[in-house]
Amino acid sequence: MRSKKLLRWSGEEGPEDSAPDKERSRADSEEKRVVVRVEIVVPSGLELDVSSGREPAEEKSWEPAPEERRRIRARDLIRAQERKVRVSSAVEIDVREPAEEGAVREAPPVPKKEEITSAAVEGLSTLASELEQGSSDEALAERLLQEAADLLGSFLRRAADGVLPDPDTLVPLAEQLVRASHGGNFLLRGMIRRKSGDGSIECLAVHMVDVAVLAIPIGMELSYNQDALLSLAWSALLHDIGWIKLPLDLFQKKGPSVEEMELIRRHPLLGYEFVSGWEEQLPWLAKVILQEHEREDGSGYPHSLKGSDIHEFAKVVGISDTYEVLIHVKDIHPYKALQQVLAMRDRDFPAKLVKMLLQVLSVFPLESLVRLNTGEVARVVDVSKAHPTRPTVEVLLDSQGEKVRERRKVNLAEEPIIYIADPAFSGSGIEV
Repeated sequence: MRSKKLLRWSGEEGPEDSAPDKERSRADSEEKRVVVRVEIVVPSGLELDVSSGREPAEEKSWEPAPEERRRIRARDLIRAQERKVRVSSAVEIDVREPAEEGAVREAPPVPKKEEITSAAVEGLSTLASELEQGSSDEALAERLLQEAADLLGSFLRRAADGVLPDPDTLVPLAEQLVRASHGGNFLLRGMIRRKSGDGSIECLAVHMVDVAVLAIPIGMELSYNQDALLSLAWSALLHDIGWIKLPLDLFQKKGPSVEEMELIRRHPLLGYEFVSGWEEQLPWLAKVILQEHEREDGSGYPHSLKGSDIHEFAKVVGISDTYEVLIHVKDIHPYKALQQVLAMRDRDFPAKLVKMLLQVLSVFPLESLVRLNTGEVARVVDVSKAHPTRPTVEVLLDSQGEKVRERRKVNLAEEPIIYIADPAFSGSGIEV
């Protein structure tokens, strides 16, 4: 918005219908101004609270003088010495002050929030459509992941500034991630390849998108319908929103102190408090944010819930979050990270969920074990960018489960009748 019309409040009378406004506009054009950009988002039909930064003795209504009933000067709001001033009839907020000599150059119009969001979502939709149709372009998946993180980062920055964003703005993002996931494993491979960044809002956004990218195919393995997948993706995109209330350098800190761990363990509660206003509209979302660090045996936090007391979405997001943190925050090799998650079976996560995770991941990371349709067990030693589901493998066990005398490498991209049938869940007895 611009200085002349910082706030356009739509009433029964439209902006173009007011003759005094037109006369003022002509007069205003002859004056020198201080240009101030302000973004004020007010749902239709609601009143506006203007904050001046002062702590109020009490909240009370304030109205402009009758002769200026449709114009409010910023200095009037400050003079009121209230932190919250309720304005019910304003069309404009006027911030004009005497300017220095010389004309003030007008800045180009600022796109509305809706226009920015629409453009970002349109870009995501185009990328997701190509991936959904089976495009094998690795760069395409990386672009979608980055644009998704940028969009979520914008949402988180507004939240960190104390503005409660509309959660519906993330629905298109969830939809495009689900669409792209239906097209194959390109998003997941891109997620695994990504490097962790520094402790920032952008890094947090990347992590939350990565968790969503992993949670979605797990939901597919669990036979979730489209609505459930969208709800799961939505949950994953917001699961760590409580971190915006904490020092973000702790997010990736290795070996935090006892005091720092106590602070870190507050983030589910902080996130729950943040989204509590959405609980009536999205009752499952608050539960997932609160419970994603709860564990099957009651060893989790913040409330030591067990088993069926934990929402299933929270379990899916929890195991996805665990794996993502292992490979990116703790920088553990993907194969070793899988082994760590496997060791959590029946303790932290139900065995069924661990199996679903392994079915989704085992064909992608180097050093993972797979079972071929020939019955042989092999280890992934190289990944083909052109054929991500047909890597180069090294055979370890024959179809009878016996160690082979001489290990051989097979490039599955060159062997069309051989393919990966299932992951090999147990690595016992296999020398890798």
